[in-house]
Amino acid sequence: MTPPPGSLCCRTVELAVRVLPAEHRQRYGLEFIAELYGMPKAQQRRHSARVLTSAWALRAALSEAAPGVNGKRAVRTIHKPLTCRLNLHHRWRWLSTEDGDRFERCQKCGKDRSEKVGGSPEAGQGMGGISSF
Repeated sequence: MTPPPGSLCCRTVELAVRVLPAEHRQRYGLEFIAELYGMPKAQQRRHSARVLTSAWALRAALSEAAPGVNGKRAVRTIHKPLTCRLNLHHRWRWLSTEDGDRFERCQKCGKDRSEKVGGSPEAGQGMGGISSF
C-alpha cells in the first residue's frame, strides 16, 4: 500500500500554485496533490520539487492562452531583451528581401539594419558623415 502525500510535499505544491493566475490555482493545486497519491515518498518529493520549479513556465503558458475580451484570445505583449532596449544587439542574422537586397535582423528583437553601412552616398549618411543608425 502506498502512503498518502506528505505534508511537506503538499505545502510545496501549494507554494508552487500561488504563482498561477487566480482562476487556475484551485484546479491545479488539487490536480498536483492528487498526482502525489500512489507514489512512494521519494517520488513524491521529486514530483513536488519538479512542480515548484516549473510553476513559472506554467504561469506563462496559462497567461498566454488566456481568453481576452468577448472570448477572443488576448494578444500577449513581447518584451524586448534589455540588451536590445539599450541598442546592444549581439545576434544579427543575414536575410534577403524579395528583390535581392540584403539586410541583417536581430534574432532577439527583430530590429533590421541595412547592408549599406559605410561611406557610400546611398548609406543614409546623416549630418557630418555620421550614420543615421
